[in-house]
Parts: sequence; structure tokens; C-alpha cells
Amino acid sequence: MAESDSCRAPQIVSFGYKDFELDRANKKRFARCKICNARISDTTTTTSNFIRHFKKNHKERYDEYLKSKIHCSDLQQPSMSQFIVPQTSTYPVNHPRQKAITEAIISDLIINCNMPLSITDNKHFIHFLSIMDAKYTALSRRTITSRLDIVVSEIQSKLISEMATVENLSVTVDIWSDRRMRGYLGVTAHWMNTTADAITLKSHLLACNRFKGSHTGERICEAFEQICDQYKIKQKIDHIICDNAANMKKAFTTCFPSSAEADEDDDDCLDDEELWNALPVDEEERPNETLTSKSQHRLQCFAHTLQLVVGDGLKETRAVSSALAKASRISSLLHTSTSFKEEFEKEFGQRGVPASVVTRWNSTFRQLKSLLSCDYQTLCKVLDVRGHRETIFTLREWAQIKELVSILKPFADATDLTQGEKVVTISAVIPCVLSLNNHLENQKEGTQYLVNLIHSLQRSLKRRFKGIFVNVKMSQPETNEGILPFSDPVYVKAAVLDPAFGVMWIEHDVLVDDKLKEQLTVEVKNLILQEAEHTNMEQTGHGDEEEQIKGDETGLFLYHKKQKKSTHFSPAAQLNHYLDNCDGQNCLLFWGMNKEKMPSLFQIAMRLLM
Repeated sequence: MAESDSCRAPQIVSFGYKDFELDRANKKRFARCKICNARISDTTTTTSNFIRHFKKNHKERYDEYLKSKIHCSDLQQPSMSQFIVPQTSTYPVNHPRQKAITEAIISDLIINCNMPLSITDNKHFIHFLSIMDAKYTALSRRTITSRLDIVVSEIQSKLISEMATVENLSVTVDIWSDRRMRGYLGVTAHWMNTTADAITLKSHLLACNRFKGSHTGERICEAFEQICDQYKIKQKIDHIICDNAANMKKAFTTCFPSSAEADEDDDDCLDDEELWNALPVDEEERPNETLTSKSQHRLQCFAHTLQLVVGDGLKETRAVSSALAKASRISSLLHTSTSFKEEFEKEFGQRGVPASVVTRWNSTFRQLKSLLSCDYQTLCKVLDVRGHRETIFTLREWAQIKELVSILKPFADATDLTQGEKVVTISAVIPCVLSLNNHLENQKEGTQYLVNLIHSLQRSLKRRFKGIFVNVKMSQPETNEGILPFSDPVYVKAAVLDPAFGVMWIEHDVLVDDKLKEQLTVEVKNLILQEAEHTNMEQTGHGDEEEQIKGDETGLFLYHKKQKKSTHFSPAAQLNHYLDNCDGQNCLLFWGMNKEKMPSLFQIAMRLLM
């Protein structure tokens, strides 16, 4: 059979027949059925016999033919590709179409849509692929898995190359167990990416590895160091953010022994005289001995600590336990009773009341907030009509829910604010904590039912974030108390260098007298200037900016040149200019526009705000 003859095979023959023959003399076409091997003939101008045989004897196969018919190209007019690619039943392994579909399955379905690998062996998925493109050869699960390993290696190589150009970064570390009690260790890296046009905060997951065995500090440290070695980042890490569990503490004092020594040797932190050069006071009059320029490697997770604060407070909500139980009951009814759900949606539309989760206090907050969006009288009527009178809120319970939501709303806002991936969050820690404390102070006056909750929240806030309150002179450290939680000066520096906050939080939320506020403002400025001097010495080898212009010491009016150099480019001048101009701007946009005007502060901000 000539190649030109085979090209003229009708669609039905190409789909379900083999051994196609063309008898030009008698104007006949012959082919054998692929299923039953029957030899069918027809004229060169019709295909009815071929179709009739399939329709009568192989109905399922005929239905597949009808579905695929619209996807098959008309072979009567050869395309350009037919002169390049040999006409075969399937694409070659390296055909662009075969590779494109395979890559789409891996990247779009398996990776981005989180579809299970087992889908590649599912007969319905394989059938879908045959309908989509009959020439595509479906790959097995084993092949897809091997391709995934290649993709992972490529992404890791790209990350290693990208992070090779990064000078400083921070990492977040977490270890947990799923519902089947399988342990996992997750590590994410964060750094600032600076280009000529913009500054962006980048976050990349480095590992989410199975963690078998006991979760001891030594084993966590060993696994973490392996990840750091793989990506070559250990010497670039400024801070590690994790929860305050004992195994995490031990893990990262093991990984960074220098940090452990700093933690244990409190005297080194307390005797840093340079910070107080603007405050010539005696040792016993020193107002704040914990606010130093020395930084720690490990930082506590703010969101996790805030979760613990609210958890402490909610233990004092026995007064609203009845209201909380009724709220949970309504949420349960919406998920279990069709009649109640229909009546509820009839009055309030397509809305729901989310269920609360024991380990997530903000789920209870969202549940109560959702209930408050309903009209009280209408909700009572719906419960009464559907026979749930015991679940109707009393006026006292409804007022208690309103108070609870009012008290917890800023805590929910702070949690959302500090969990962003593409925005700066470390700078919001001190302003959030102090603003929450101020909020609780203001709530005391108008609260009728939940005063104990407010006191409990405030006690927990001041205990779990004590380092912040000591640093801003709102509390005093106890004797031999050691390193206080959240006492690291990075929180103060970051807050000051974020133009959304600057030093405005000192004026509004630091609840001390004006003299102490002025003192604190001077101290935080000294922290920034000390960091600027340290950064300048690292980059140039000396901190005196006038030394950098020795090559220009000849000529007229040298004193004028030195004065201009020291006033316009000095870190102190940059800091004053910055504080005069920051007024709630977006952090990344602000520094993107001012990196040339304030180079010293810009370098510090890029290190601290990631």
C-alpha cells in the first residue's frame, strides 16, 4: 500500500481499522476491524459500511469515535507538519506537543492544583487525555514521579543561585505532626530583593521534609543544618523565627553557640556603655539596661505568642460560656439540619456561621462576628420557628458577645497584619503590642461583663512580651531574670525604620510621662546610629566619614567641603531627615524611592525589615 493511499484513509478507518487498501480500478476501499478482524469494504466515495459495522457491533468504541471526531483533523488536505513529522499513531517522545502536555500535567495539575500522583493511573483521566489529544501517550505514575524529582532539583538549583547573591536573610522554622501523627519540618527563607525599579520581599520554601523519630533539639538542629548546607546559607542568616518550645530553644542555641553564649552572659548585654552616650547617668540611675544593640539569632514567633496571650485570656470567659455554647450550636445546626439552614438562608441570604476550632481562637472570633452580623430579633425568630428555643440568646448573652468581639477585634487584626508574606511584618511587632495594651486600657471603662477577661489579657500580654514593655520603660526587669521575651533590639530598630510607624508609636502608645518619652526617643535614635556606624565599618573598614575624603583635602575652602559632607550624608542627618518625612508611607515603596538620599539608613533597613 503506497504512502499516498494511506494518507487518504477516512477518519473512521484511521480510528478503528487496520490494513487499509485502495483499489483504484474498482473504486473500492478495504480495511480490517481492529476489534473483530472482520474485513469491510466500501466505495471510494462513502464510509457508511465502515460506520455501520462499528455502530452495530462495537457500540462503545463507536461512541468514542463520535467524541473524538471533532478533535481529529481532516486528512484530505495534508498540513505542513505532515511533511516534517512522520504520520504515526502517537507523538514521538521528544515531540513538542508531547512534552508540553506532560509539563502542564506536572506543573499545573500535580504541583499547583495539588492533585495526587495517583491521578496519572486513573482510567478516566487517561481517557480524558485521549479525547484531548489522541496522539498523546499518557505517562505512568513512576515516570511522573521521576520527572517531579527533576523539577525539584531544577528549582533548588535556581534557589541556590539566587540566594548566592543575597548577603543577609532570615528563616522561619516550624515542626509539626499531621492527623496521622507524621512529623514534618518546614523551613522558609526571607530576604529583600533590590532592583533599580523596586524593592520586594521574597519568601521561598526551602524544605518541608518528613521528620521521623523524636522531636529533640539536637535532631532538629541536625536537620536544620543539613538544609542550610544544601542551600549554602548558614553564614547569611541574621535571625531564625520559631515558636518558644523547649526543643526549638535548644535546637538553635546548639546551631548557633555564639548566640547561646550571649544569652547566658547577661552582663555583656547589660554593660554596653556606648548606647547611653547621650545620657550621662550613673549606673544605678540607668533607666533601661535591656535595650542594647546586641542581637540574638533566634526570635520568637509573634503570631504564635499572640495566640497564647488570647488563649490565656479566654480561660477567663466562664461568664460567657453559655453564649459561646449557643454560638457553636447554631454553627452546628447550619451544617447538620437542612430545615434550619433553609430557614436561616431565607432570612439572612447565602451566609454561614463558621465552626470554631479549639486550637485557633480566631475561629471563635470569626464565628461570633458572623453571628453579630445577623439581626438579633430575626435570629431569635428563626430559632423559635425551627424548634430551637433553648438556643435563643438572652439580651445579656448578646451583649456579652458584642463585648467579646469588641475586645478581641484588634488581636485578630494584629494576627492578620503580621502573617503577610509579601509585606514587612517585623516592624509591626512593637506597635501592635503597645497598641493592644492601650486598647485594653481603654476597654476597661466601658466594659460591663468581661472586665476579668481584659485584666487577664493584659497580664498575659505584659508577661509574654515583657522585653518590649521593659525596653519602652513601661515595666522594670526582675533581678536575675535573664533574657526577656521580645527584648531583642531588632524590634525597636525595625519599627523606627518602617515609615508606617517611625517614632509615632512612642507618642501614642507608650504610656509613660513626657520626660521618659523624650528619653526613649533619644535612645532609639542612638540604636539606629550605632547600627549605622557598625554597618559602615563592615563595608569600609572604618567609621569616620571624614576619613573617606582624604583624597580631596587640597584646594580652597576645605572646611566647607567637610561640613557639607558631614551634614548632608552623615547617618545622623539622614535619620533626622527620615523622621521628619515618614508619615505612614508604604515601607518598601518609601525605601525604593529614598535609597539614594539615605544610603546609610537604607542599608540598615534592608537587613532589619526582611
